[in-house]
Amino acid sequence: MNKPVDINWDDSSLFEKIERDKSQLNVVVRPSLTYWQDAWIRLSKNKIALLCLGILLLVILLSIVGPYMTPYDFKSNDPDATDLLPNLQHWFGTDSLGRDLWERIWMGGRVSLAIGFAVTILNTMIGMVIGGISGYFGGKLDMFIMRIIDVLYGIPTIIVAILVMMVLDSGIASLIIAMVAIGWIGSARFIRGQILQLKNLEFILAARTLGASSTRIIAIHLIPNIMGLIITNLAMAIPNAIFTEAFLSYIGLGIQSPATSWGQLARQGAMAFRAYPYQLFIPAFFVSITMLTLNLLGDGLRDALDPRQRGRNK
Repeated sequence: MNKPVDINWDDSSLFEKIERDKSQLNVVVRPSLTYWQDAWIRLSKNKIALLCLGILLLVILLSIVGPYMTPYDFKSNDPDATDLLPNLQHWFGTDSLGRDLWERIWMGGRVSLAIGFAVTILNTMIGMVIGGISGYFGGKLDMFIMRIIDVLYGIPTIIVAILVMMVLDSGIASLIIAMVAIGWIGSARFIRGQILQLKNLEFILAARTLGASSTRIIAIHLIPNIMGLIITNLAMAIPNAIFTEAFLSYIGLGIQSPATSWGQLARQGAMAFRAYPYQLFIPAFFVSITMLTLNLLGDGLRDALDPRQRGRNK
């Protein structure tokens, strides 16, 4: 059995002194990045999200410049060119009235995308105000607001939109009003939940101690701290708004001819589906691909904007 060896730890000869390079003391190993720079780096590593972003930007670009790429007018009828298959003159073919589908697809894209983005932004802004007030002040005010939201939440959004469209005249403004009527409820509940998690943290208590007003605390301290989650929620809500517009136009309560949208084009294509299926497939394809890219991009933004992911990627 080995006997323990006594070591004199005070003997300096047992240790080797390592000199420190003082020039390296202030070197930052990890570059200093802002929250948004770090989020972009993480997003750029998500190839699927980048591909979806590229496709979405291409669809938006074609919706802007596409109608100028051919000499036809999306409202003009040509009795001699009805129901033509896609060809060199009419890249997406023509409809039953001889109207060029390439023109109508991209004019419809302008309307569908504009409505989708406008409705989602308005819903988010209303939800930020109502959800922020409800979550921050709490108490009886929060209970009152949430009971109203609970009642409205039990009413299907699409039913409210249909009822509003039956009262109002058809058009873009009427569609936006119909879809915003109770569409803000989801955003309000989401933002209220996030505010409840943040309002008792130390930096909020410090702002109160320094005399900051409730409006300033909500606008300057609380909302910016959940902006990443709001943007993610925004990206995920746009496809739903586009689909709702397409559905309302498809059943005849949305955009009316000669104006057009992807839903209106799908409605017209469905009437001639048996003889000319391309008239339905083309608008349906653009509705589907736009919704898919937005959903996948939303997933990528959720991962990129999550503060808990910061610093994990090398």
